[in-house]
Amino acid sequence: MRSDKIDSAEDLWSQKVVEKVTASSPDLLCAMDAQGKFAYLSTTSEAIIGFQREELLQRNFINFVSPADQERTLEAMLKAKDGTPVRNFINSILHASGEEVMMAWSAVWSEEDQLLYCMGRDAAEQKEARQKLAEKDEWHSTMVQYGSDMIGLLNQAGEYLHVEGAVTRWLGYAPEQMTGRVAFDFIHPEDVHLATSALERVISEKLVQVPDLRFKTSDGAWKWIEAIVSNQLDNPAVKALVVSARDITERKVAALQLEESERRFRSLFDNNPDLVIYEDRTGTILDVNSRFLAYLGLPKEEVISRHFCEFVPSQDKDVCMSYLEEAFQGKVVNFDLNIPRENNTSLVLNITKIPVLVNSEVIGAHSIIKDLTEVTAAQATIKKQAETLQSVFESITDAFFMLGRDWRFKLMNSEFEQMLQLDRQTCLGKTIWEVFPELINGSFYHYYKKALYTGQAVRFESFLEQSQIWVEVKAFPSEEGLSVYFSDITKRVIAIKESQKLSLVASKISNGVIITDALGNIEWVNSAFTLNTGYSFKEAQGQQLTTFLEGPETDRKVGNEIGEKLKLGVPFNAMVLHYRKNGRKVWISMDFTPILNEEGVITQHIVIQKDITFRKEAEERQLEMTHDLFRQNRDLQQFTYIVSHNLRAPVANAMGLADFLTKLDKHSEMYDTSLAHLKASVFKLDTVLRDLNMILSLRDHQDILDREMVVLADVFEQVRQFFMESLAHHKGELEVKIDPSTKLHTNRAYIYSIFYNLLSNAIKYRSEARLLKVTIQCEVCREGGVRIYFTDNGSGFDMEKAGDNIFKLYKRFHSNKKGRGIGLFLVKTHVESMGGTIEMRSKLDQGTQVEIKLPGEVTSAT
Repeated sequence: MRSDKIDSAEDLWSQKVVEKVTASSPDLLCAMDAQGKFAYLSTTSEAIIGFQREELLQRNFINFVSPADQERTLEAMLKAKDGTPVRNFINSILHASGEEVMMAWSAVWSEEDQLLYCMGRDAAEQKEARQKLAEKDEWHSTMVQYGSDMIGLLNQAGEYLHVEGAVTRWLGYAPEQMTGRVAFDFIHPEDVHLATSALERVISEKLVQVPDLRFKTSDGAWKWIEAIVSNQLDNPAVKALVVSARDITERKVAALQLEESERRFRSLFDNNPDLVIYEDRTGTILDVNSRFLAYLGLPKEEVISRHFCEFVPSQDKDVCMSYLEEAFQGKVVNFDLNIPRENNTSLVLNITKIPVLVNSEVIGAHSIIKDLTEVTAAQATIKKQAETLQSVFESITDAFFMLGRDWRFKLMNSEFEQMLQLDRQTCLGKTIWEVFPELINGSFYHYYKKALYTGQAVRFESFLEQSQIWVEVKAFPSEEGLSVYFSDITKRVIAIKESQKLSLVASKISNGVIITDALGNIEWVNSAFTLNTGYSFKEAQGQQLTTFLEGPETDRKVGNEIGEKLKLGVPFNAMVLHYRKNGRKVWISMDFTPILNEEGVITQHIVIQKDITFRKEAEERQLEMTHDLFRQNRDLQQFTYIVSHNLRAPVANAMGLADFLTKLDKHSEMYDTSLAHLKASVFKLDTVLRDLNMILSLRDHQDILDREMVVLADVFEQVRQFFMESLAHHKGELEVKIDPSTKLHTNRAYIYSIFYNLLSNAIKYRSEARLLKVTIQCEVCREGGVRIYFTDNGSGFDMEKAGDNIFKLYKRFHSNKKGRGIGLFLVKTHVESMGGTIEMRSKLDQGTQVEIKLPGEVTSAT
């Protein structure tokens, strides 16, 4: 094949030598395109069929064929196009005079040129006999000189004896340059073995097709050739090996590229991370990749030849086949399948069907399947988060907008629109300087630029001329741009200015004056505040009033109460122990007065401070004198209230039954029953009175306790001995971790009572679901005293439901067990009488732990 490809049949056949041959040839040489139109005719057309070539060009050949032969002729042309050369095909051609001329045709289709090259000759025998030899010689000469083949004669050693044909055109060598040289000199080193093998075979096989190999051109390049070697060494007329070769570089390169393309495709097919199948029009699977097999967990032989719909739910089969049909119509289709799963979720598959076209015909379809389940779930989550974020933006009370790094509005909420009386659609996409041109030379530009270029958040206050409002602005930079929150503080600014006018008055009085915002943050103080506390205005500004002056002995509850009362919007007074800057304690009486706006919303608080340290110290001295009496009275009131409720029922029952008995027959059954009820009420009354006597006795002696060095392990052993039978009956396990050498200076009776009541409760309120296990542990504290842990795995109780009633008298938390609700009360009373503390932790159905801290002198061997 020539390297300088001839673009059209007209150019190919217009060369002078061809014209010379065809002008003298009696044959009709022509070329037709794929539609059967003449692309070229030799000048013999007028002599043979009476038409000049110009009359025939671009006209359809079949129109000049006899109607009787048209069908046969079309069939022969189709065979030629399919690659079957046509030889000696006879038909009748219509002469310009109307007569029919018998013609014999030879034709070959050129895929490269997309032309059917034809040679027609007069079929008359006499004419054919006269011209046969001449035509043969002339045609051979022309094909050798102008054809695509390269002819060479080799001796048995492989040396060129003669070279002709297209050698010069294809390889660039003159025949004499190759004559006498060994053919292997021109063959690529990697292909020499192919030529050597062919040369050896042709000696015995006579005719050998040489495998495709590379041949060096005169400029050093390599071209692919195909060759046939014929052994004519025994032919006396030749005495050589005849080699007919043809340049197939373009075809070979195309084939290699196709092979490489096929390998790339195969690699892409086999190694595609997605699931890929190849199916025919019916949906039968012809090929699958390894990812598809791994996804199904099946070997390839169990998938090939099965229908694709076998692997999808029945309800989706029609959808899949519908899209497959669209693919076989030449369309690339994409669709999703949502396949329900057992856990109320769906398997989401995205399927793309790509038609495979060969010669403009769809012969199959590739289906690329992506599992989008996680992606879909992630997208749903992102969408939900975006909706939630949008909802948050719309619900926040601050106005909000977002700027890109190009200063253009990307997002804003409805509060922004409402506050500034703007429409978001007119703002989005515009720069902030286009919407608010007055900002470009003000504080907004300065702070926004600072936030964006430093990456640090900024907070500032400024006045918007366009809207005539004061705003507090908070800007937060990010990679996307700037998120800005701002709120209207116009009323606050006005109030501050008005409060500043009052500061002159406040500065003249001796009491401290404080102005705070609605949350209690200090905005202003007078000079008297500085004299009373030692803190200047700058040091106090912005501080939280409830915590600013707190110290080690400040009652935090009072601070919390002040914080709660500030929210109510009513005047109130509070007395607090504060600390001056120098650390000195000072008692302050503070009168709080709220400032409300027109809507009744708190905007500020005015606080008047008065130093009442002298009065408070006097009160504390008095308080110390009456503390014990107050505590006893308070406890007694509580006790009296509780006991009165417990006394009221048995007394009322007894009175009612006594009155009822006077009306009954002493010998009746009702009399006996009522008398038994009366007896029970009296016994209950007696129990309550004995409890009262015991509690009062404890109160009377709690300040005059007899203390001694008590061996805690011995006291608990006495308690254990008392409950030994009960523990054995319930198969309870008791683990004691008390050092026998540990002694505490305390009251022995109270220690015994504490151990007794705790162990009694553990046994009484044990869990029915498991065997009782009780652990008691004692640790010596570094700061003095001991810490006792008493733990059981009993039924426990709900701490939240019990609230602050845990240690109160007659409070019970287990309705299924008998008891009076006095044990924990006694334990707490004993602990506090000894100056200790008690804490309890309990969980329902898990157990209870009691932690007791007792002060006093401790001795221990460890």
